[in-house]
Amino acid sequence: MNKKIIAICLVILNFTTLSGCSKNDKKIDAKTYPVKTVELQNQSHLSDLEYEGITGGSEVRKLSFKSPAKISKIYVVKGQKVKKGDNLVGLDKSDLNLAENAAKAQMDAAQAQYDKAVNGAQAEDINKAQIAVKNAQDEYNYCKDLYDKTVNLFQIKAATQQQVNDLKIKLDGSESQLNAAKETLTQLQNGTREEDKQAALAQVNAAKANYDSKVNLVQDASLVADEDGYVVDVLCKEGEMQQAGYPVILVRSDDQVITAGLSDDDVKKIQVGTKAEVKIDDTTTDGEIMNIVQAPDKQSGTYSAEIKILNPIDNDKYYVGQSVKVYIDNGEKSGIWIPITSILNDGQDYVYTVEDGRAVRKNVTLGDTNENEVCIDGLEVGENLITEGMKNIKAGYQVSAE
Repeated sequence: MNKKIIAICLVILNFTTLSGCSKNDKKIDAKTYPVKTVELQNQSHLSDLEYEGITGGSEVRKLSFKSPAKISKIYVVKGQKVKKGDNLVGLDKSDLNLAENAAKAQMDAAQAQYDKAVNGAQAEDINKAQIAVKNAQDEYNYCKDLYDKTVNLFQIKAATQQQVNDLKIKLDGSESQLNAAKETLTQLQNGTREEDKQAALAQVNAAKANYDSKVNLVQDASLVADEDGYVVDVLCKEGEMQQAGYPVILVRSDDQVITAGLSDDDVKKIQVGTKAEVKIDDTTTDGEIMNIVQAPDKQSGTYSAEIKILNPIDNDKYYVGQSVKVYIDNGEKSGIWIPITSILNDGQDYVYTVEDGRAVRKNVTLGDTNENEVCIDGLEVGENLITEGMKNIKAGYQVSAE
């Protein structure tokens, strides 16, 4: 046979063979693949809301002084555990004590004036006022008699007009002194006017408020722990001048708190007191929802929830700002639960079941989770779910269940 004809025949044969392969590439692989299956049943499991959380949150506080002064003593170091009432940092109180003493003296003086206004004059003061009135009256009587006699003498040309004028001035002065003495006596006998008492009381209240503020500044000059906790950081040094309101120490309470951002759907499922489970590295402990922020975060759109750890873990395993797992109790959920590991995804979550010895793809919708299982929609009770070997097969493959 001509070589050209043989070559043409080989090409046609190869083309036919290739074409046959192309037509049959959709045929099911005749190989049988071993898999493990489980018959699906309706079950009830505890349902958890799973979230990423952050340790720390609201329990770290910045402590500062209300007045500027020099740091005299630092009693703690970073990382130290403190008990309620322990000294933390102290200020030099010299100037503060002087200000307190001055305010005390002002308050005592104001109180004395008020007591005098309320209680009235002493008998000794009234007696002195009565003597002053009598002396002023005698002086006035003397001046009046002398003035009258001088006027009579002036009329008979025995006294000058200047003498009369001088005595009139002296008489008017004695009369003014007499009236003033009588007014003082009347005030002492009748007591202080009500408006004067109110003014004296206002001065007492103002002086007391000033004194109380000075006492508070002295007390505030010694920072003490108001609860058990840990020193996160010390921000000052002994001998330094400290400005009022500037943080000097960071303290974390003994409470260990986790913060998680919940979706708008999940936040409706929980409330304060809802139980939770927290996993920090290889340590798992119980927790409880202690606070839920009612407004969403502007950036993430999530609702912040604070979970208090009920059984605190060792401090050397708890670091502020650490990422942890949070599982919030969502009650019981009934339905078809399958292992999470049996779910595949190619842009759509799906599983394989077995029907008539072949693998069948079923798209599923994931719901609540419980540890390693998830509640799904898209499957029926009694179906045989492939739980192992599903990564080696495709829809239509022949399988044998072990």
